[in-house]
Amino acid sequence: MRIATKIPGIEALTLKEPFFIHNIRLFPITGEIGHDGFTTLEEGIFSKEIVIEDTRGVNEVTIRNLGEQQFFAIDGEEIIGARQNRILNTDVYIEPHREYTVPVTCIEQHRWSGGQTFAEAGFAVTPSLRSTLALSVNASLNQKKGFVSNQSLIWSKIENTLKSTRISSMTSSFHDVYKTLGDMVNELMEGFDSIKDAVGFAAFINDRFIAMDIFASNSLYQKFEKKLLKSYILDGYIRKYTREQGISISPDSIIKNIANTDCKTFNSPTKGTELRGISEGIIVKAYLLEENPLHISAFAIAGE
Repeated sequence: MRIATKIPGIEALTLKEPFFIHNIRLFPITGEIGHDGFTTLEEGIFSKEIVIEDTRGVNEVTIRNLGEQQFFAIDGEEIIGARQNRILNTDVYIEPHREYTVPVTCIEQHRWSGGQTFAEAGFAVTPSLRSTLALSVNASLNQKKGFVSNQSLIWSKIENTLKSTRISSMTSSFHDVYKTLGDMVNELMEGFDSIKDAVGFAAFINDRFIAMDIFASNSLYQKFEKKLLKSYILDGYIRKYTREQGISISPDSIIKNIANTDCKTFNSPTKGTELRGISEGIIVKAYLLEENPLHISAFAIAGE
């Protein structure tokens, strides 16, 4: 780990005129900052080129790439099955014909049974939960303990969400939140096509910033767009019950704030590096593969 400069390329990004989906105001972001050539875990599992298997511990899985494609996944993507549903703790890149042990967090507290192999859920957890995940992993990295999350904190956050929304789950699984509210989310997505020329978006609720996701190129963004938008819409619904607040910052200032954030550099658990920093109540992270910024995300810190 070393002190880094700023996240590269972000100054070239531009926020466009916003639009609403339900109670979330979304600002499209344009201006490509890297290059593409990657596919997703979801596509890899469907093609059987990617195999994700449980290990003896709850906080890691193995991901094996059997094919010729380069696979990329982001923090908060859910994998289901095996002995417990999990989410990826951070962004990962899986080279062709390679296997990595990848850090994960359990989002299903009361189950420890099942098979060995995971499926891809086609879903990412909410920005609120990703914020908690990012903050706890950040603390672990600063303590030189690796990309490990605070498992009890994540479980507590899920329990609060289930209680606040009055959703029943036998295993305290976050996936049951999506199963219960998924039809509502899909209805709100009806008529949505895509954000033209975008590489990402920033999201606000009641003029308060909640989160942002940016990708290297439009083509890479398109692979994650609907999955992420659904998680943001779900977050907007849940926040009506949890009353969790975002950060008071103007849309015009958000790019500048992130561009000026001092970050530390950490080696990725797979290949590449991560930049991570905190500034004015916002936690920022960026994954770089050989100086190519594949994914930048920022979250209002939970509880701020």
